[in-house]
Amino acid sequence: LGVETGASELYRRTIRTVPAGASQTISSDLLVDFVPGTASVSVAVSPFGGLDAPALLQALERYPYGCSEQIVSRAMPLLYYNRLASIEHLALDAGVDDRINDSIVKLMSRQDSNGAFGLWSADADHEDTWLDAFVTDFLTRARERGYAVPQQGFDQALDRLRNEVVNATDPGADAGESLAYALYVLARNGRPVLSDLRYLADTKLDIFKTPLASAQIAASLAMLGDRARAGKVFNASLGQLRDERDDGYSRPDYGSRLRDSAGALALLAEANLKSGEVPDDAIIKTSYVVGQARAERTYTSTQENNWMVLAAEALADRGPAHQFTVDGQSVTGSVYRRWSGFALDAKPSVIVNAGDSPAEAVITTAGVPIAPEPAASSGYEVERTFYKLDGTKFDAVRVTQNDRFVIVLKVTEAEAKYARLLLVDRLPAGLEIDNPALVDGGDVDAFSWLKKDIDPSHIEYRDDRFVAALDRNSDQSAFFNLAYVVRAVTPGKYVYPPATAEDMYRPERFGRTAFGTLEVVAK
Repeated sequence: LGVETGASELYRRTIRTVPAGASQTISSDLLVDFVPGTASVSVAVSPFGGLDAPALLQALERYPYGCSEQIVSRAMPLLYYNRLASIEHLALDAGVDDRINDSIVKLMSRQDSNGAFGLWSADADHEDTWLDAFVTDFLTRARERGYAVPQQGFDQALDRLRNEVVNATDPGADAGESLAYALYVLARNGRPVLSDLRYLADTKLDIFKTPLASAQIAASLAMLGDRARAGKVFNASLGQLRDERDDGYSRPDYGSRLRDSAGALALLAEANLKSGEVPDDAIIKTSYVVGQARAERTYTSTQENNWMVLAAEALADRGPAHQFTVDGQSVTGSVYRRWSGFALDAKPSVIVNAGDSPAEAVITTAGVPIAPEPAASSGYEVERTFYKLDGTKFDAVRVTQNDRFVIVLKVTEAEAKYARLLLVDRLPAGLEIDNPALVDGGDVDAFSWLKKDIDPSHIEYRDDRFVAALDRNSDQSAFFNLAYVVRAVTPGKYVYPPATAEDMYRPERFGRTAFGTLEVVAK
């Protein structure tokens, strides 16, 4: 019998300086605000403290949704997980291979006949070259590590990326991000793109508007042996990083300053350029931008978390050799650890800085909060209302077993902006979604009393929640409604979880209703 709290997991991140000779105690006192059994603590103490690998991996593992970007972002770090674990004393994961193979199968099921990958399913009507490159990058890295990837589908994916490069004979500024990633993946697979890269690096470098795109061009040149040009383009990427600022809204390439800096850092470390090709302090300066960008954020996206883990892996055996002890055991380099609440109840852990210089400890606590979070509006406002099947509005505090009614979710933003929005309405245990075909695809044609506003790009009717993904643009209305039908099934008194709306790639923009209660009375 599954029992859930009705609240989403909450992450809290703090940074504490640990002077030379001082210690940091990690105890269950850090978790007093969380429901017992749901909480954990992750700690990262390293020269690259913003890259707190255990917390990032945990956040990716527990992310409950699965568009193609999210599948790749959760699976790509797993390709390196056990290597990172062996270096950083994390627990090895015996289930990594199965999860990677499952991700490959699911992604290939979303490939269209032209080689492109859909965000939620195979979709020939919606082209996203950046997503195609991201998925093919993962498949490439998986093949490099011995995982089975269907040859025909993989060749089709590469051919599609090559066609995109060939057709971009005189690319404009709006093509830079997708073109750069396509070239990187082709170069990683040994395809003949060196002349394209040299032409772009020499004459079109200004079309690559993001630091990650420039870093991908540089890394491609380095892979193909043109290290002089690679160093030049990496220097341009580092200059872009210093100047890049977020405007608070999503981008079509799923990116942000944090994602770009983490990706550039991973690629810079991977390229392994020598002194004179890039500045000696290039990695340190780039990691500083990552730490700065991470400190400015409360919430992070799957895309950001993926690239931060890749950067952590690329830098795992670099940096100053700090000296620590963890519960009396000597550790040289970085400290990455994660404890469950139960483990800390039994015995606190002590980390001592045994070196000569101060270190920064990034402490991330995660769990389900004891106190329900209030309603919130940070870019979006969510309203949940209840209607009888004839359109009569009512207050669903007490319903009778077998009653059927309509839940209407209204999402409003001050001004419509580009976003990949995820709307989630979690159900109390006494309700079940009833015959989704009655409200086909989330629209409301079956109910003349309710206005249809928008067609979701993807919709899920799960046992415990309603999920809709929507592509938002600035030319749309600033509000929309979605609806679905539920049936009262099991008598009892229940917590009613909040409904939430979140921009998946700018999670600081979200909205949430308050918690409620629901009683289902036996018929």
